Amino acid sequence: MTHRPTRAAAAVLTGLAVAAVPTAAQAATACEPQIDASVNEELTERFGTYGDTAGRWTGADSAYSVPLPDGSTAWLYSDTFMGEVNDDLSRPIDSPFLHNSIIVDDVDGGGGLTTVTGGTEAAPESLVKVPGGDEMQNWYWFGDGTVVDGTGEGDTLQVMLLEFVKTGSGVFDFAFAGNAVASFDTDDMSLTAITDLPESTVNWGSAIYEDPSDGYTYVFGVEDNQAQKYAHLARVPSGDLAAAPWEYYADGTWSDDPDASSRILEGVSNEFSVQRYQGKFTLVTGDATEALSAKIVMYRSDDLEGPYTDKTVLYTTPETGGNVFTYNAKAHPQLGDRDTLVITYNVNSFVGDDLYADAHLYRPRYVDVDLEIPGRRR
Repeated sequence: MTHRPTRAAAAVLTGLAVAAVPTAAQAATACEPQIDASVNEELTERFGTYGDTAGRWTGADSAYSVPLPDGSTAWLYSDTFMGEVNDDLSRPIDSPFLHNSIIVDDVDGGGGLTTVTGGTEAAPESLVKVPGGDEMQNWYWFGDGTVVDGTGEGDTLQVMLLEFVKTGSGVFDFAFAGNAVASFDTDDMSLTAITDLPESTVNWGSAIYEDPSDGYTYVFGVEDNQAQKYAHLARVPSGDLAAAPWEYYADGTWSDDPDASSRILEGVSNEFSVQRYQGKFTLVTGDATEALSAKIVMYRSDDLEGPYTDKTVLYTTPETGGNVFTYNAKAHPQLGDRDTLVITYNVNSFVGDDLYADAHLYRPRYVDVDLEIPGRRR
């Protein structure tokens, strides 16, 4: 992948002297974050080699990551290609296609990468299916996830589910149908429960933020109006996303009405991330204020509920153009540090044949973004 580093320009001093009071342009530049973005070679190589040689997972989108109690990481994927990759790096036309899967990454613990699906290894199926449904007509895509219930033994990975239904014969003819929660035993990633959530027009699970200081798990969602997408916020007492009562942020208060939640930010993608970073809540997303944007942007806030401001471009995806588009950028807090955001984004094509001609096309990309934010609080 082409490496396109970006760096905010420093103020250029001209003339023989600098005025004691800076100009407005100089002051603005001095306050801008200094940004240096580069491909994360380690993750790119690890998942690239696995996809090419393991004979299992060959590509997917979504790519949420959840740290597990044993030190491994669960990578949560939505639409997934399985099977082999040909010697010319094409994907066989009969490659199995699933709507969701998980890879357990235990490289640091010596376990390598392990793909978890439904069905069998010879005939894989989606890990989670709509009960009584037909995957040609309705299916689940994964949202973000979190680990609950326990301190190592008997832990549960809970993953937000978004149900979609087919509405026509076109590739993009589908509609949102509802939210649910999938529960998995972290010992073997076996599915233990699917729990429906109250009816809502918001796609919940775009991002999850755990706040140990107040005992709540915060769940962000998206009001998806196609050209306009708005972030919403809910919270659940920590311990169980499926059983505990949900509350919805509604213009400064918390309500038990799923229809009461208010818009807190326009222009987010369907998947994004929120974390505490360098003294503020930091939201990373693809820029949905522009159609098919190649920009990955950051917003900052003093409060989890917003307002989120100071929009900053972190990276411009080099793949975007022609039939190819990128989407659903997010940061992974446990993979970065106080100076670096580790970001993934998805790559796809409007021409389905492209996904078979080049197996490397339909895979997440991994980027390190080093930031220096003036006046940041550690």
